[in-house]
Amino acid sequence: MSQSIEVLNLRTQRDFQYVLKMETQMKGLKAKFRQIEDDRKTLMTKHFQELKEKMDELLPLIPVLEQYKTDAKLITQFKEEIRNLSAVLTGIQEEIGAYDYEELHQRVLSLETRLRDCMKKLIDLKKRKEEEKRQQEP
Repeated sequence: MSQSIEVLNLRTQRDFQYVLKMETQMKGLKAKFRQIEDDRKTLMTKHFQELKEKMDELLPLIPVLEQYKTDAKLITQFKEEIRNLSAVLTGIQEEIGAYDYEELHQRVLSLETRLRDCMKKLIDLKKRKEEEKRQQEP
């Protein structure tokens, strides 16, 4: 699971960097667009149309940026949960001699339940994202 989260984290970081780069370009285009509005009498129609087309190309990146921001927050939450689970597992390893088999088994079952809950949250989140994406499509 941690490897999957790490792969997701790496992909998200890569994509997030790409989106940040696009966001910078979009901000630059917005600045140029404002300049066109200020100087529209002096600029040719051709330049205006080119910038408008570039803006139209970049507009779909806004929801992507929001999705990656959400994913980055989710990954942070998962990392924290993994740290918590690691601490619990370390504690179990230290206490393994102090518990009999039944108590240890109950703790394992509890941890498995928490892990399943995390996986269910991931699946639910993925389904919601896909549904939102389908609803946004024309």
